[in-house]
Amino acid sequence: MIAMILLAAFLVGPGSVILASLVFRLPEDALKQLTPRVLSFAVGALLGMALLRMLPHALEHHAPLPILRIVLGAILFLFLLERFHILRHCHEFQCQEHAEMPIRIGLGNASHALVDGLALALAFQVGNASGWIFALALMGHEVPKALVSLVLLKGGREPGAAFMWNFVPSVFTVVGALLASLGLAFVKPLAAYALAAGAAFFLYLALADLVPRHRRSTSRAEALWQAGMVLAGAGLIFLLPGHG
Repeated sequence: MIAMILLAAFLVGPGSVILASLVFRLPEDALKQLTPRVLSFAVGALLGMALLRMLPHALEHHAPLPILRIVLGAILFLFLLERFHILRHCHEFQCQEHAEMPIRIGLGNASHALVDGLALALAFQVGNASGWIFALALMGHEVPKALVSLVLLKGGREPGAAFMWNFVPSVFTVVGALLASLGLAFVKPLAAYALAAGAAFFLYLALADLVPRHRRSTSRAEALWQAGMVLAGAGLIFLLPGHG
């Protein structure tokens, strides 16, 4: 089980950076068209994982109020982290973060990767199918983020340096997944509360980070594409066999 989680974490973390470095060779117009559609799928899958898998699993043998308190507290905690720029990042090819020092971006990416790894390990506690679907959704979020980070290093830095500034922080996805897997193995009674915190992370990531980009004006055809991808992501989670 732990080996499977670590494999998924490697694909989500370092794997996303490697994939982004390959996709980065595409024309910029193609990237701008592809990115919102991939992110739309991630929105649907993240919402589905939180509301149809993780929260029901956490509530199976626990009273609702303590679980929902954990969800609220985790969302507020993530909000504070973002307000203080610890988890802040963007999916745009021009944004304020591109003007920041690479060391700050690297530290922010590392902290975000650590949380991704923790959440990924929690998703596998619901079931292997749910874990892999979440890994796919998380890659849909991470590849565009890695692409944007690569844009930062266009100006005067070697391509190898650009890759390493993205690759090294991504390894913390594996570290987070390993820590969560080992921790849950020793603290089983806390698994439901950890799942609630993971669900809060998915909800926050989808609603506060990814959804606002859909409010911007776009063509009717592109709006239909994005809506369809959101429904596809949520529908995929809905169609998975029940967890128990």
